[in-house]
Amino acid sequence: MSRRKFIKHLTGAAAIAPLTSYGFMGERPMPLPRWKPSGPINEQQQLENATRMMRAKLMADHLRPTFHFVSPEGHDYPFDPNGAIFWKGQYHLGYIYQHNDEHGERKHWWGHVASHDLFHWHALPPMLPLHPSDPEQGIFSGGAFISKEGVPHVVYHGVDIGNCLARAVDDDLVGWQKFEENPILPLERRKSLTEYDEDNAGNAWDPHIWLEGEVYYQISGGNPPGLFKSTDLVKWQYVGQFMDQQLVKHQPFEDWSCPDLFKLRGKYVTVAISHNLGAQYYLGDFVDEQFIPQQHGRMNWPGGTFFAPESLVDDQGRRILFGWVLETRPYDDVQGWSGVMSLPRVLDISRSGELTISPPEEVRSLRYNTQNVADFELRGGEIRHFPELKGNVIEIHVTFDSLDQPGDFGLKVLAAPDDSEFTEIRYERSRQELVIDFERSNRSGNVQFPSYCMMGHLDKTQPEFVTAQRVPFTLEAGEPLSLEIYIDKSILEVFANRKTCVTQRVYPSSPASVQTHVFSRQAPVRVSNLRCWQLAQTNFC
Repeated sequence: MSRRKFIKHLTGAAAIAPLTSYGFMGERPMPLPRWKPSGPINEQQQLENATRMMRAKLMADHLRPTFHFVSPEGHDYPFDPNGAIFWKGQYHLGYIYQHNDEHGERKHWWGHVASHDLFHWHALPPMLPLHPSDPEQGIFSGGAFISKEGVPHVVYHGVDIGNCLARAVDDDLVGWQKFEENPILPLERRKSLTEYDEDNAGNAWDPHIWLEGEVYYQISGGNPPGLFKSTDLVKWQYVGQFMDQQLVKHQPFEDWSCPDLFKLRGKYVTVAISHNLGAQYYLGDFVDEQFIPQQHGRMNWPGGTFFAPESLVDDQGRRILFGWVLETRPYDDVQGWSGVMSLPRVLDISRSGELTISPPEEVRSLRYNTQNVADFELRGGEIRHFPELKGNVIEIHVTFDSLDQPGDFGLKVLAAPDDSEFTEIRYERSRQELVIDFERSNRSGNVQFPSYCMMGHLDKTQPEFVTAQRVPFTLEAGEPLSLEIYIDKSILEVFANRKTCVTQRVYPSSPASVQTHVFSRQAPVRVSNLRCWQLAQTNFC
C-alpha cells in the first residue's frame, strides 16, 4: 500500500490519535485499519522479521554488555581486533567474524566499524571479505599501517596460503584492494605454535608491518617470531628472529602471535599474545634489526581472557590498545551472540620508564547520575553497604590507604541483595596481589575458569582451573591504591594506579545482582574519593 493510499484510509483524528495515550484532546484513539497480506510473505519481509527476532534475542540476554563493543550478532570466535587505524578524523576497527557461506560453512572475514569517540561505533561494509577468486580460505589476524606514499594498508594472514596485503582505495576506508601478488609471504610449512623452532622463516603467521626509515619490516608470529624486511612490500627477505631469545621472560611453550610494535616516548614497545596465556608486552630497543627486550609485563593472568591486542595512534598522539575478551561460558544459540572487545586503553611511559595503562577520557561523555560518598575509615573486619552505588553498567572510582598495615581490603560488586552471589575485587598486602575473585560470582558457587586461554593446560605451575585472577601488584611504602572500575553486565575491567588493567568475565545469575559493598578484613583502612556513575549504552541493542 502506498503512503497516499494509507493516509486516505484514515480520518484526520484517527491519524493523530495513536500519537498520545488517549488520542487527540483526550478522546479514545480510533483503531488503525488492518492490512491484509496480498500474498505469501516475500524475501524482504522475511529479512525484516528475522532482523527483529534477532534483535529481540540479543536484548533478552541480561549479560550482553552495553558500552563495550560487542559482536553485532552471531557466535564470533575468534573475535580478534584487527586493522585498527585513525584516519581522516575517525577511528577504524576491523574484527574477525564468521560469515556463513552458501554451503553453510563458517568462513573467517574481517568486519569493519568506525567511530569519532571510541565508543559510538557505526557499521561499514566488511573490511576484508572472502571472494571465490581469492587464493586464501579465510582472513585471520593482522594489522594496519601507512605506506611510504601515505596510503593506509592492512596486512593479514590468509588461511592456508600465508601473509597477504590490501590497500585502501578511498578516504572513507570502505574499499580495500587485495594485492595481486598475495601471498606476499607464503606459508611454506606449518609449525605447532607451542613447539620452539630456531628457524621460523617458512611459518608465515599473524603479521605486523611497520616502516622504519625507507625499509618495511614484518613480524611473522610463531615460536619464536620471525622478522622480514622489504623495500616494496612485495619481495621480502628473512632477517632472523625478531627478539633476542636469551632475554625473553615467557615460558618455552609460549608463541608470539597477534604482534604489534610501536614507539612510546623514545622506547620501543611490542605487544602480543601467547595462545596459552594471553596478552603480554615488552619494553626495549630495536637495534641491528632485532628487538632487544628490557622489561616484560603481562596483561592477562590465569583465569582471565584478555587476548589478541591491536593498537593505533590517533591525532592526539595517543597509543590506544584494544583486545578481544574471550567468553568463559559455553556458547548457546539461545543468546545469539558471543564476542566482546575490551575498553580502549591508552598506553604511555611514566617518568620512571614504566608502561602506564589508562581509560580514555572519552568515557566521561557516557557518565550520568553521579553519586559521591564522603571519605570514611573502615575498622578491621567491617563491611559497609552503599545502595546508592548499585548498578551493573557503572563506573566506580575509589582510593584505599591502609597505612602500610597488613590485611585484605576492597569491594564486592554485582552482589545479590541476599549476598548469594558477588564478585570481589581486593588487595592482599601480604601477597602483594590484586585479586578478582569470581568463586561466588554466580549463585551456583565454586565458579572456576580455566587457567589458560587456549591450547590446554600447559603451564604446570598453575592449577588447571582457578577461582580468582591474581595479579602481582606492589604498593610502595605510603602509596595508596586507586581503582577505576568499569562494570558492563558480564565484563569487569579494573585499572589500578594506572599501572595495570585486569579484565574479567563474570556471569551473575540474576540481573538484580547490582549491589556494591566496601570492606576491610583485618586492619583499618581509609577510603576516599568513592564515586560512581551510571554509563550510557552505546551499542544499538
